[in-house]
Amino acid sequence: CSTASPPCPTPWIALARGRKAAPCLVSRARLPTVTAAWRSRGSPTTSSSRSSRVSRSSRSAASSASPPTGWPSSTTPSTAKSSPEHRKKLPQTPAGFFYGSATTSDWLLKSPVRFADFPGRCSPPIDTSCAFLPNHRRVHLLDCCSGLLLCRWYVSAQGDEFHYVVCNPATHKWTVLPDSGKATSEVATTRLGFDPAVSSHFYVFEFRNEHDQLWDPDIVGVAEYSSETGGWVHKEKKWNADIRIINRQSASVFLNGYLHFEADCRGISPCLAVVDTKGETWMNIDVPDADGLLDGFIQRSQGRLHYANFQQDEDGVTIRLVVYVLEDYQSREWKLKHSVDTSYIFGETDSDFCLDKDFEWIAIHPECNMIFFNVGWFITFTCYNMDSGQVKLISGPVDGKPPYMPYVPLYAELQSLHI
Repeated sequence: CSTASPPCPTPWIALARGRKAAPCLVSRARLPTVTAAWRSRGSPTTSSSRSSRVSRSSRSAASSASPPTGWPSSTTPSTAKSSPEHRKKLPQTPAGFFYGSATTSDWLLKSPVRFADFPGRCSPPIDTSCAFLPNHRRVHLLDCCSGLLLCRWYVSAQGDEFHYVVCNPATHKWTVLPDSGKATSEVATTRLGFDPAVSSHFYVFEFRNEHDQLWDPDIVGVAEYSSETGGWVHKEKKWNADIRIINRQSASVFLNGYLHFEADCRGISPCLAVVDTKGETWMNIDVPDADGLLDGFIQRSQGRLHYANFQQDEDGVTIRLVVYVLEDYQSREWKLKHSVDTSYIFGETDSDFCLDKDFEWIAIHPECNMIFFNVGWFITFTCYNMDSGQVKLISGPVDGKPPYMPYVPLYAELQSLHI
């Protein structure tokens, strides 16, 4: 995280802050640009009470062409990167992210899945079609965790019958899971859990709906697969509240042996739903900002659970990006890590850009204090560095849609993926 990536040749599009009634930030008709790729936003504050402004004149002046430290970049010699044996021993950084096509409305990532590189990465090509699977059947990507992919692998070209497959696109190793015994109509969402620093085994969580409810059904239980046992275990839910999925495209986090995902608690407030790999520990944790302007965003970064959202100050005008870290599971307390006026990130102009329509979370860097997101009517892949307060436009318009799944290559051989 201490090395710098090359400056981006694409101009930064300045964006702006909005109002409470409709959190809108940018006018599509008036998008000022600058000729330098790097923009210094001043020093953001970690205090939620501060709402400093940056003058328009300071925004119109570009900073030095040299990029700041803290942007992800690979400095490994090319000879080492080309050797699988060397790669197995090196700590891996994010190569990029999988995402869907904006031309489809399905929440699944259907093949061919798209892939975008993170800045400064020169990764080997990623086989997004999973062509290494035999018969190359239809494949839909469901989740990505620590280098492994969870997919639906369809039996035929047209039918709905499928098997779950967990595979590693870096090594082309894969395994087919046995049938969980549940119909597709009963499944709310399916997620993958894997932490190679703790165990070589992975887990699959298949959350079941209350099938007699037609609209926003509650989760009634989970079927959990362990590659260690090679079988499924079915558990009834033990949360102390009714839990339902907020959004099938929302991120989940596997950390400390728990799967975390964003949920709706009792139908009135957002929360994090948590379950362990044995279906024995169930928790629902209140999010730190229940009045956030968007659905919150959770990620694993630097070994901690992070939560990000936008909130409005008491003045009814200032909108802030806030990032919290979960302190511990016993107290369920969150610590404010970062808070910044959105004008530092988006600039200041009159606007009709709406957060809930034209902003999309992508990732929080797993090793550095950086947030990746898409913004604007013409979707632009952007990165904000919480340490330096600088913003980088990584690429121009991207024809993509969520879910966005960050990918970290895993070159180690896993016995659980050997057929």
